[in-house]
Amino acid sequence: MKILAIESSCDEFSISIIKDGTILTNIISSQIEQHVKFGGVVPELAARLHLENISWVIKSALESSNTKIEEIDHVAYTEKPGLIGSLIIGKLVAETIASYIDKPLMPLHHIEGHIYGASIENDFVYPVLAMVVSGGHTQIEIVNSPNGFEVIGATLDDAIGECYDKVARVMGLGYPGGPKIDKLAQKGNKEAFIFPISKNDDSYDFSYSGLKTAVINIIHNLTQKGEEIPVADIAASFQYAATKIVEKKLEKAIIQFKPKTLTVAGGVSANSEIRNIIISLGKKYNITNTFVPKMEYCTDNAAMIAKLAYEKLKSSN
Repeated sequence: MKILAIESSCDEFSISIIKDGTILTNIISSQIEQHVKFGGVVPELAARLHLENISWVIKSALESSNTKIEEIDHVAYTEKPGLIGSLIIGKLVAETIASYIDKPLMPLHHIEGHIYGASIENDFVYPVLAMVVSGGHTQIEIVNSPNGFEVIGATLDDAIGECYDKVARVMGLGYPGGPKIDKLAQKGNKEAFIFPISKNDDSYDFSYSGLKTAVINIIHNLTQKGEEIPVADIAASFQYAATKIVEKKLEKAIIQFKPKTLTVAGGVSANSEIRNIIISLGKKYNITNTFVPKMEYCTDNAAMIAKLAYEKLKSSN
């Protein structure tokens, strides 16, 4: 069984082909360089660039996987959530291909895809406790099957990735801010500044607006005083607070739900401290099936959509 999958929810246009659970190809057209000067993703530009990249991405995916379009059995695509214009383009491409080869169409959820991206090289043992960290989401999910997802905690305001980007912008680090703060944090003192860590222990929901405001205020105060801004120390202190919130919520969820698999998904899963937290908690609570996704599967890509589609079809047979 061969599945062609399309991911186009934001500023990446990607096509992947999976055969019987094995990824044959994962072509990604990224637009990061085009959006850097704007300090973030411009929706209209993202959609227009998707249109420009469709042809070569499809051609590259078919050629690199030695696949003829007629060999595809199912066509999967990201239906939601995401930028409307970008999503529509992915949907239209999927519908066109499915209609041309007269094969079934599978609209899938972007976040569910991210979670299954972690299973591309590691098999899930259910139930799975998945920490989703990205530019638009910070949430904890219990996964009981490829069709059984339960969100037990979610973003109340700023998502963790959004918070990283906003703090990085005020620090003058540019976009995308997450990797730059993570790198700077390795050189700083995490105890140099005390930033707030959410104390709402009765909920699995996440709030980063208070932390964001506290960091921005510190930077503004130092600037007004004419003092040098210790960017490495601020980065380290901010990252400690941001990831400590994740650690606290996740540890509580492990104790309550006793998962057999522990993993992390989403663009911020590339963060070094987040990855360390997942591995450490897995060891602490003896969850032998604990893993983090390969770096290439952290950010948006169609391989994760392909794997989700494959697992859904396999479970229905």
